[in-house]
Amino acid sequence: MKLTIDSLPCDIGTNQPFTLGYDAAARSDVESGRAGRTVVLTLPVSKNNEALFAFAGDPHAHKRFNDTLHFAEITAEDISLFTGVVRLLETSAVNYRIEIRGGASQWAKNAAREMFNRIPINYSARLTPTEICNSWTNDSPVKFFPIRRDTYEQQNSSSDLLPAERMLSVDDYHPFLHVGTLLKVLFEQAGYTINSRFLESALFRSLYMSGAYPSHNTEAACRKMAFFARRTTTVTAHADNVGRVYATPFGAYNIVGNIVETATPQSIDEDGMVWSDLFNNGNCFGIDSGKILFRPPTTVHVSFEYYLKYTTDHRILTRERLKGFDSVNLGTGSNMPFRLANRYIDHRNAPVANFQYRALVFSHTPGAQYRLTYTMNGLSGVLWSEFATRSTLVTTPASGTCTDPTLQIKSGNSWIPYSGDWALYDGYVGETGQTTVELRVKTAPEIVEQTSPKRFNTIYFYGADEGMQFTLHKSCSLRPLFSSAPGYGSQISFADVAQHAIRQSQFLDAVRHLFNLQFHTDERSKTVYIEPCDDFYTPSQVVDWSGKIDLREPIEMADLALGIHESRTFGYQEGDGTVSRLNATLATPFGEWQTRTDSFAAIAGDEKQINPLFCPSLTATNCFSNAPAAHILQVCDRDNADTSDSENFVPRIVRYCGLHPLPADQRWGYPSGKAEYPLAAFHFTGDSTVAGFTLCFEDRDSMRGLHRYYDRQTTQESTRQRITLSLRLEPQDLENLFTIGGMVPDIRAIFLLDIAGETIRCTLHTIEGYDPAKPSTRCTFTRLSNH
Repeated sequence: MKLTIDSLPCDIGTNQPFTLGYDAAARSDVESGRAGRTVVLTLPVSKNNEALFAFAGDPHAHKRFNDTLHFAEITAEDISLFTGVVRLLETSAVNYRIEIRGGASQWAKNAAREMFNRIPINYSARLTPTEICNSWTNDSPVKFFPIRRDTYEQQNSSSDLLPAERMLSVDDYHPFLHVGTLLKVLFEQAGYTINSRFLESALFRSLYMSGAYPSHNTEAACRKMAFFARRTTTVTAHADNVGRVYATPFGAYNIVGNIVETATPQSIDEDGMVWSDLFNNGNCFGIDSGKILFRPPTTVHVSFEYYLKYTTDHRILTRERLKGFDSVNLGTGSNMPFRLANRYIDHRNAPVANFQYRALVFSHTPGAQYRLTYTMNGLSGVLWSEFATRSTLVTTPASGTCTDPTLQIKSGNSWIPYSGDWALYDGYVGETGQTTVELRVKTAPEIVEQTSPKRFNTIYFYGADEGMQFTLHKSCSLRPLFSSAPGYGSQISFADVAQHAIRQSQFLDAVRHLFNLQFHTDERSKTVYIEPCDDFYTPSQVVDWSGKIDLREPIEMADLALGIHESRTFGYQEGDGTVSRLNATLATPFGEWQTRTDSFAAIAGDEKQINPLFCPSLTATNCFSNAPAAHILQVCDRDNADTSDSENFVPRIVRYCGLHPLPADQRWGYPSGKAEYPLAAFHFTGDSTVAGFTLCFEDRDSMRGLHRYYDRQTTQESTRQRITLSLRLEPQDLENLFTIGGMVPDIRAIFLLDIAGETIRCTLHTIEGYDPAKPSTRCTFTRLSNH
């Protein structure tokens, strides 16, 4: 054995003890690469060593060895066995005692030290509906998926033919972070590259984890200056010549008064109802010259949550859109255009007998003449109606089969197919009508001071035709929010949406737990090999080490079951809301899987292996009236009284399936307006477009759970053995073992050992301490089946 320090040879004396070990179990522990290995050597005081160690034994020496960084390398037969940083521990008249620390991976050190939001992801965006919509199809590492917060739904009445339309705002989406990008950048920042077939798979590339907004304790601010204000009256106005109605107390026309009117507890509205939920801490909500304002006692960073409900006249514009009050401006930086969806059903594909319909031509021009025909009992071209208006009422025959309604337009003296868009609605649907709209939105945080209060007198609704009626309901409300989470129009970076209070190592361990991942680092090439346990080994690499067995040393065998519990449970953190209610009906918690061993050698009891970060999620339909078929992630817990952080929830992992088609008569909200939505789910039973999948550990709905990544390992641990024996290993053997990806078998190989005349197949588990000066080394293998 030879030792060099800073590439200079060092005298090591005779019979210097040195051991080098290996433990396969460390591959499943992301923390194991942080500490590395330490070798302590005792070296003689010699002329050569004195020069290397700067005459450390001389108390008058001006330079100390530990004042600078030094590197050491231990070799045997010109094979490098160990490298690392050197520290001089102790000096005596006859010896130098040194420590060489090596094998630690910089990525593991960084992951243990750095917070999750310090992963240097290059991301910047403005929180608007357009940016949210774009994230679904671009290569952004942050995508915003629709969520439904678990609440007790209010039962609303409506003057419209359809239920109130709930407009989606930025608060109805939550940031989700691409897991593959997080892992890639986490290792790249430390100078490593990833080698992994699994991380390139479609499954892994579809994984996203929920992000988190900044949050802090807001109880003190709430006690000092929070308020909750409502309207007490319902007011109607009409659009001015630019299609606006103003929420201001001043003026005679086109106004509806202040957006809210009071925060005084026990106020009575116009119908005699007492508002018991109003409050005004510190009297910070007030009225100045008729205008409402928020005047805090100290400078504060605050956003505002508006709940708005109004009824607007509308005119059918297209098959997808209605014309009416479809936008609101809440002040500087909070201009929110959206669209009123046309939710009336087009019956052209399936008209029924003896029923009245309204044929409506969207792009009608004065003077145009139309002919409407259909196929009756197989006879095509049967005249149904001729008309010269934008719409007309028509009735199907009392009997017979009526199909294929066709619209023609007169061109000269002949009729030609109409190339524009038109629809066939129920007869009670008029070209105009009324739609009730609900909108809950949070504005971007802003600084408000006592000397410069926040005023709410520049709010207006717009998008209508002149004269259209607008009714603002008494249920509108306003409250301040003192968290630092972004709101509509906020500029955000990756750090703003990744505020989980965890270390990067905790994130890595959570992902490892899902798929039984193994991490092996080759420090020479700065490559990290990551695969599920079953895929880490390479069956094509087979090496026969029977000839290396030292038969003078004992061969020991022990059941693997000695080190495991008689049952093990794999699962997630406790779910919230809908998951908790589902679990109350199940024999075992949603997503959980248990495996048992038949071996009586196992440790009594059950071992819980719960994911350290993620909880399971359910999706639900009928969440949004315009797209009831959409599967939406359910988050939060309606029965949890702690509402101090309404923005965030327990982290979860989902698969993103891209844009998923909706039925033809459904549309997603502004600005998409398409018959598709972003489908992200933890568990999805599948449909005609997307195959079912689950991230449960259990099998559910005929789909295999994540336990499949543990099955082979748990079976081996229940039925197989560990074999410990001594092998004559040369330095070249050690170098080959840790030369991953080379031409010779490495630690991923299948080893053949001749035990008592039987050749058995094994994988390498541990090297207990290799010393080139000793004739053999104790090694432990895990026995595999011979199939």
